[in-house]
Amino acid sequence: RPVHRRKLAQLEKLQDEELDPEFVQQVADFCSYIFSKSKTKTLSGGIQVNGPRLESLVLTYVNAISSGDLPCMENAVLALAQIENSAAVQKAIAHYEQQMGQKVQLPTESLQELLDLHRDSEREAIEVFIRSSFKDVDHLFQKELAAQLEKKRDDFCKQNQEASSDRCSALLQVIFSPLEEEVKAGIYSKPGGYRLFVQKLQDLKKKYYEEPRKGIQAEEILQTYLKSKESMTDAILQTDQTLTEKEKEIEVERVKAESAQASAKMLQEMQRKNEQMMEQKERSYQEHLKQ
Repeated sequence: RPVHRRKLAQLEKLQDEELDPEFVQQVADFCSYIFSKSKTKTLSGGIQVNGPRLESLVLTYVNAISSGDLPCMENAVLALAQIENSAAVQKAIAHYEQQMGQKVQLPTESLQELLDLHRDSEREAIEVFIRSSFKDVDHLFQKELAAQLEKKRDDFCKQNQEASSDRCSALLQVIFSPLEEEVKAGIYSKPGGYRLFVQKLQDLKKKYYEEPRKGIQAEEILQTYLKSKESMTDAILQTDQTLTEKEKEIEVERVKAESAQASAKMLQEMQRKNEQMMEQKERSYQEHLKQ
């Protein structure tokens, strides 16, 4: 007995030092035996029962008995898998967001740079899920994780595109606004003004290209800006008296050809981005399959 029989009624109120020393020693020996000799409790499939899993199982059994039902091991394990696998998905997503938040600086120089960072963070997230999940029948929860990771990747791509657009628009405002002010002041509305304007335009474009971390929208934003200024360029060209009509026609064709070349380049870049996204989807699928 832990105490003399007369004190058993007050057992819950007694301090540890009031217990029978022999009883205390026997309990210590018993606990030592359990910890050193007993095998870890496992569920079907060799799944080890840790503290949180034991808590969930006990609550399931107690609730079943309290309501007059018979506890069912299979249902209890299934319910436990639902709880733990849902938590494993959220834990993996949280790890992914943490890694991307630490590594990604928007805008990235290229789409591939962002996709590489996504791939590394995705691989770690899947590893976190695999370690935390069990009995993921038909990989339903892993498929849910894959869908959420894909959405997270698309969200980062959208943010990356917006960050690049904002950065490039701000740069264009800073770099080209002095030129626009000069045009309004009529500096280029004189004989020989068109060639001066074109030279200044080329110099400013070079300055724009030299700016770092413009991101994936750099060319598109620039070409959109230049297209919006075509009427201004054409007006300067037509008022330049030093150019013959033939030279003006040649210059118009040159500008059109340059614009067409830029459009073709942007189309190729768009196709390349689509190919990179398709390749990334395939790599994600293979990573999930491997793990």
